[in-house]
Amino acid sequence: FIGLKLRVQKPTRIFAILDEILQNGDVNFKRLGTIAAVTYDLHCHHALDAGPDGTGRILSLESFEPYTFRYLKLIVPKGSVTIEDVYLREYANPEVDQATFHSSDERLNRIYQAGVETFRQNAVDIFMDCPHRERAGWLCDSYFTARVAQDLSGHATIEKNFYENFLLPDSFPHLPEGMLPMCYPADHNDSVFIPNWAMWFVVELEEYLNRSHDREMVDELEPRVMALIDYFRPFQNEDGLLEKLESWIFIEWSAANRFVQDVNYPSNMLFAKMLETAGKLYSKPALIREAENIRQVIRKQSFNGTFFVDNAIRQEDKTLTITENTTEVCQYFAFFFDIASPEECPELWRKLSEEFGPDRQESGLFPDVHPANAFVGNYIRLELLSRYGLQAQLLDESIDYFDYMAKETGTLWENIGTYASCNHGFASHVVHLLYRDILGINSVNQKLSVISFQFSALPLERCEGQIPIGDELLKVGWETKGDELHVSYSLPDGFTVTIENNSNLKLIVEK
Repeated sequence: FIGLKLRVQKPTRIFAILDEILQNGDVNFKRLGTIAAVTYDLHCHHALDAGPDGTGRILSLESFEPYTFRYLKLIVPKGSVTIEDVYLREYANPEVDQATFHSSDERLNRIYQAGVETFRQNAVDIFMDCPHRERAGWLCDSYFTARVAQDLSGHATIEKNFYENFLLPDSFPHLPEGMLPMCYPADHNDSVFIPNWAMWFVVELEEYLNRSHDREMVDELEPRVMALIDYFRPFQNEDGLLEKLESWIFIEWSAANRFVQDVNYPSNMLFAKMLETAGKLYSKPALIREAENIRQVIRKQSFNGTFFVDNAIRQEDKTLTITENTTEVCQYFAFFFDIASPEECPELWRKLSEEFGPDRQESGLFPDVHPANAFVGNYIRLELLSRYGLQAQLLDESIDYFDYMAKETGTLWENIGTYASCNHGFASHVVHLLYRDILGINSVNQKLSVISFQFSALPLERCEGQIPIGDELLKVGWETKGDELHVSYSLPDGFTVTIENNSNLKLIVEK
């Protein structure tokens, strides 16, 4: 909240304009497509308004809404005012102070701090996309932010709040029957929705259950999930794939959003994962079998022997023609949602892991494959590097992807450039990567009271940190000494630990 203490000499108008960055050395309050400004009209009607000494009346003002910015500019187009003081009242998540991370690479430390700052501004009562332009609870973004919430706070309370919002209403009046809002509570009364975001709702629900063990909430949401699946049924074609989905079909902020009709393969990859997840959550094996059948069809149609293509078009003669439209994010979806694997597509995985990444465009490689963006392709890429044991590469690429953001704004961005939000909740997911893949906290099972450490071969001398687990702390640190990896840790009461050492160093545990 923006606070001003002003001495007003006569009727005055004052603008407080703000933004996260400077453009041409100035604040562009229209950069985000909004008017990032607070306006005050200050009136002086009586002689007493001049104040006892005649130098002006003192006014203390504080904005009614919270904003986020790095730069604040005050403009007085008319009147006369003296600015006595400017202050900020912070509105942010308070449950991040117990978690720590520190490594021997200051770039990682800087990225961690930017991730925490991004999270705390976007996770006050629900998970938000950004704390300025919208302050809204979008699905898909929440999938990534929720992981960080567990790491930093030690519980899933905000995620429960987030999911409960989708449970409480009897219906969503502006949407087709069965569809879930892309963003809630923030009704889009123009009836626009993102069918893909509703699928991410189900995919995240499985992770929510693993984090919270809140079976009651998951069971209460079953009618919503089944109604969503019923919504998609009329869109399935003769192959079982979704075709001609309606409204705003969203893959990521890249060229992938141009290739969404008629059959969009990334959407169907996500659809298969949604069906599989629902089948597991609610003991419906038929959905699991259907998911695998869809995966087989996608493999047959989308993979051209080199890459997975993004879409197919229904011709006038009713035949389905596979296009040549190819995006980077489509490849990541294929691996992330178990359409492909390094064993099944070794050459494609070699290209993705060795020739794609932060520098691919500068190198001029594969110009016909449209590049991915931060949301969500680059994050899924990092997840794949983690899944397939490439933690050292994940470390290097994380620095390439995020350090310039951390240095410029102290937060992490919606896109790879400053043309949108520079403080986006999902982007805090890098905090989860640092804890899991760098510090080595691979998993925490609170239900079974088991913690899994996995240490990798990394170009670091040391790393240490802690995360809350309920009301207690898990502490761990490691340091390389010659050909030895020295690890120390402190567990919450009643917990046991398993350790997987992939560091190529001799493990020395110092409790």
